[in-house]
Amino acid sequence: MLELVAMVCAAVLVVWTPIEARKVAGGWVRKRHKGTPAEFRAAYRKQLALFFWMGIVLGLGNLGLAFAFDDEPARGTVKLVAGALWLGVSVSAFISRRIVDAGADAAAR
Repeated sequence: MLELVAMVCAAVLVVWTPIEARKVAGGWVRKRHKGTPAEFRAAYRKQLALFFWMGIVLGLGNLGLAFAFDDEPARGTVKLVAGALWLGVSVSAFISRRIVDAGADAAAR
C-alpha cells in the first residue's frame, strides 16, 4: 500500500511540476511568500533541485531493489514501475528548472 501511495505521488509530481514551473517563470508567487518574485524563483529552484536528487535516489534505489530480490515477479514489476516514476520526477524537475531559469532570464531583460 505504501508503494502505491509513493507511485501516485511520483505521478502527480511528474505532471504538476512543469505546470507550476511555467507559472513561476511567468512571475507567479505564492501568497505566503514574503519577498520579491526573484527571491521566490530562487527558493523554488532549490526545491526543484531537491526533487531532482530525490527522484534519482529513489528511482535508482527502486530499480536496484527490483533486480536484487527476484523472489516474486509481481513485486519486482512494482519496483520497476516505481523506479521509472521516480526517475520521471527527476527528469521533470530538471526540465522545470530550465523553464524557471528561462523565465528568470526573460524577466531580467
